[in-house]
Amino acid sequence: MSRDKLIYLVTIGVISVLSLFRCVVPLHAQTQAVINATARSDFAKADAELNKTYRAVLAKLPDVEKEKLRETQRAWIASRDSEGASAAKEANGGSIGPTLRYGRMTDLTQKRITELKAMIDKESASGPQTEAPQSENNEASSVSQADSSPQRTPDSISPDKKWEYKPVTDDRKPQIVKAGTDEAAGDLPCDYSTCGDGAKVLWSPDSKRLGFHWGQGRTNQTSFYQLRDDHWEALKSSPGDEASERVEREFEAQLKRQHVSEEKLEKKGLYLRFIWERDELDRWVDSHTALLYASLQKIIAKRDDPGEMSDGFSVDFLFTIKFDDAGNWKIVKTHSMSQKELDERAKRE
Repeated sequence: MSRDKLIYLVTIGVISVLSLFRCVVPLHAQTQAVINATARSDFAKADAELNKTYRAVLAKLPDVEKEKLRETQRAWIASRDSEGASAAKEANGGSIGPTLRYGRMTDLTQKRITELKAMIDKESASGPQTEAPQSENNEASSVSQADSSPQRTPDSISPDKKWEYKPVTDDRKPQIVKAGTDEAAGDLPCDYSTCGDGAKVLWSPDSKRLGFHWGQGRTNQTSFYQLRDDHWEALKSSPGDEASERVEREFEAQLKRQHVSEEKLEKKGLYLRFIWERDELDRWVDSHTALLYASLQKIIAKRDDPGEMSDGFSVDFLFTIKFDDAGNWKIVKTHSMSQKELDERAKRE
């Protein structure tokens, strides 16, 4: 073989390897976190299209069929979310779990969109329907519920009847407004994907302060607001933050007393599995005194089988918080709750 031909073949080989390298490297450069985020984004887009299609179907259905569709959609979403959770379990606690979950939910959502579009075609073929009221057009499914139209709760109106809590919708955050109007007097901190189904407001008896409880899944919290010149403002520092810090410190102390550490568990193929964390306004005692419930729970689980759990550790405190007229506060009492008190609290809920 001539020298020139040998150089030519070697050059072609190097170029081929470099080309292959350029194709492969980006694949490995994508961390699992990026892949998970992409799967989550794809699902959010599919869910937004589902919301739009669902509204279009409602607008075309006769009134007698609307409630039936709402019930069907609620049941379907519960089934979809359950299948997503089951898909995530296949990862056995691995970092690919979110990708499996959102991938499955996206596939199901796209199939549901096709079904709903078929319903639109069917209704269109059967002739024009009476246009639905605007309130119906605003109804939609979301990641967690089929009908996101806000419903008034017993705590929606302040004791002095001047203020009203407007729950989150798919196109705006929850708000405090002047009662009987849409005039916003303060935005609350979450949106439709983070507020959770249990979001609620508890007003102080003098209507000068409120606690807003919100959160999704296993993490819930309470944000406090003070009325200032006809506007509701979040307190610069939150009693819930300090309560959580105290709970964390007590939890670490509890582990230390039981001679439990992350390092020791890791050597045995175990870890502390997070169960829940919450701080929730239990009630207003009077206009300047509130009781805040704060809890943290973790359970020892197997690293390769998170569903297999053993000893659990929890801290449950009831904090007494005092407010002055300006909204400044301090924790004046910390009470460690007994199991009997926790059982009674669960019954009240």
